[in-house]
Amino acid sequence: MKLNFISNKVLLGRVSSVVAITLMALAPSVIKLSEMEIFRLIFWRLLVASFFYLNLYIFTKRKLSFKEVRFSLIGGLVFGIQLILFFSSVRETSVLNAMVIGSLQPIIFLFIATRFFNEKPSRSIYYWSFLSLAGTALTIQTGREVGVTSLSGDVLAFFGMLMFCLYFVVSKKARTEIDSVPYQLWLTIFALIPVSIAAFSFGEGLSLPAGKEWFPVLIISLIPGTGHLLQNFAHGHVSLVLMGLINLLAVAIVPLYAWWLLEEKPGLVQLVGIAIVIGTLAMVVSRPTRELTGIG
Repeated sequence: MKLNFISNKVLLGRVSSVVAITLMALAPSVIKLSEMEIFRLIFWRLLVASFFYLNLYIFTKRKLSFKEVRFSLIGGLVFGIQLILFFSSVRETSVLNAMVIGSLQPIIFLFIATRFFNEKPSRSIYYWSFLSLAGTALTIQTGREVGVTSLSGDVLAFFGMLMFCLYFVVSKKARTEIDSVPYQLWLTIFALIPVSIAAFSFGEGLSLPAGKEWFPVLIISLIPGTGHLLQNFAHGHVSLVLMGLINLLAVAIVPLYAWWLLEEKPGLVQLVGIAIVIGTLAMVVSRPTRELTGIG
């Protein structure tokens, strides 16, 4: 009976993670369509989302806990910095490039699992990892040839990817201590701190959105915002390596949104590069290791 309950939780976690990526994949294209200043947009996206999470928090009849606040602080600050880097990158480079660079996350997770979770991947996994880097380089270079990318955007996307990996690890540790709803609420509130600093540092300010500016704010707050909540729920039931594998789904979904909304049609060579990245990274994260942590 207990085994069936755990199995159902694992399945629910995996489904939640897949749905989360599908919802979150919409954000880059909406950000790029918006004419709002980038940090001002992120600030209001977080603020609106925090009210959404607060309603869930109240609906579940939770009492304020300092433990929840404490375990959400680091995750929130890291999340805010990651948002700044990633959404700045999609303004400078193509959404396609930003997501292909982001698809390197599973490799980072493998190294983290080896260092902190005592997993020992076989040597062949690292060979596949280098092949995936070649596919990424191919996609980036061909994208630059058609004038839709920049080196600065690619660099921002790379560091955004590293911060997302850190956010994942911090969130997984936090979810061993607190539930997903309070964690998502408090981390979103704390993420406002670095975003506010960035907005004032670059002279954007935090003025209230006007007219059509509310559309991208509400879309990103509610749709990708729900995705982030589902993803943090999944952290409590799915292993880090498997979460990295599921994240590869974004590489396929984000370009579809970009093709639909931004008319960023991927070329044949770019599609080959994407196929190399997805294929090799799938091999990396699905190969058996001597020890697997987590229940997913």
